Amino acid sequence: MTNFKTIGKAAIIAAAACVSSGALAQQVGDWVLSPWRGSRVLYPGVIEARNGTTVTVRFDDGSVESRQASTVRFFDWEPGSRISCQWSDGRWYNAVIVSLSGNGYNMTIRYDQDGSLEDTTTGSCRTR
Repeated sequence: MTNFKTIGKAAIIAAAACVSSGALAQQVGDWVLSPWRGSRVLYPGVIEARNGTTVTVRFDDGSVESRQASTVRFFDWEPGSRISCQWSDGRWYNAVIVSLSGNGYNMTIRYDQDGSLEDTTTGSCRTR
């Protein structure tokens, strides 16, 4: 299995850019955005197993769930991407990515509500 922490999310993002926009992320090691527990929002994670049309996603927050491969898409976050992140009060707030580290996991975001900056990780954020 590809160790995504070793090769870095930036390399995976670059590889994903070479794939047509209609392609679905479905291979072991693909960094993806996937619904969790039937939600409409997408959370970042990595495909760690595949069995036919089912993939197992290890989300960046550490949780694991299996789902249909057709429900996931390549991870495409970059500076300027609109996301929402969970703040210390447990609520989700809209934000924009200001910077994404070389490992693709750590990032700085700016909250829409008050313009404050926060250093966080992808495991604390989601998108539609």
